[in-house]
Amino acid sequence: MELALKLIEKQRIRQHFDKALDSYDEHAWIQEKINRKLLSHITARLPTSSLESVLELGCGTGQLSEGLQQHIHANYWMFNDLCDVKERLKKRLSQPFAFYCGDAEQFPFNRSYDLIVSASAVQWFHHQSLFIEHCKKGLKRNGLLAIATFGQENLYEIRALTNIGLVYPKLSDWKKWLQDDFELLYAETITEELYFPTPFDVLKHLKKTGVTATGQGTWTKQKLQIFIDRYQRCFSLSDKQVRLTYQPLWIIARYK
Repeated sequence: MELALKLIEKQRIRQHFDKALDSYDEHAWIQEKINRKLLSHITARLPTSSLESVLELGCGTGQLSEGLQQHIHANYWMFNDLCDVKERLKKRLSQPFAFYCGDAEQFPFNRSYDLIVSASAVQWFHHQSLFIEHCKKGLKRNGLLAIATFGQENLYEIRALTNIGLVYPKLSDWKKWLQDDFELLYAETITEELYFPTPFDVLKHLKKTGVTATGQGTWTKQKLQIFIDRYQRCFSLSDKQVRLTYQPLWIIARYK
């Protein structure tokens, strides 16, 4: 059966992440690890910890935003998200910032930035191949572009059972999109498995991190039971737990 690779309506994405804002940080364990690793590689490649301007696209609850401000001083910070998280950011950020609520793919570049960052967001974009071109409009020469997203094996179990999934470009695709105008400084993809007591706990985890925006229609009792039975049968471990696969992908490149 052909996999239904979906372009999700931005309004639907916003609604699901709005609902998950209060629970996200507590349950987004993989995203937190992704953010820590991205941050360490960013700071290792910056010529200085003092920058003129920094932009984060798809900042969410501000988990990475807080880390960025703890390690970098900038005269101008701009944070963007599809959800209106400005008040949340005010509670956790120490440096003054501007906020733009809207679609990151359509972000209006009114200035140039030394650093553009996006973590766990671009997989929701409709035109990932054009994202690099869009960032070039707002990135200074020798500025850094830092991206954390996911590879094709991400949430493999969900895709295998529901036949629904996001479009995840390969690392080679990202390298190809960068090759003409960027110097690739760092690129890596790894596979991480999380373990849960039951398939139902997998679904709760995904819901609390907003990932169910991919949609599975209405979960009837029968449909849910079929999913749980199949998940248990296909992806259970010897200790009766079940697995969920993440495949994070990191890229840092310098604009030539």
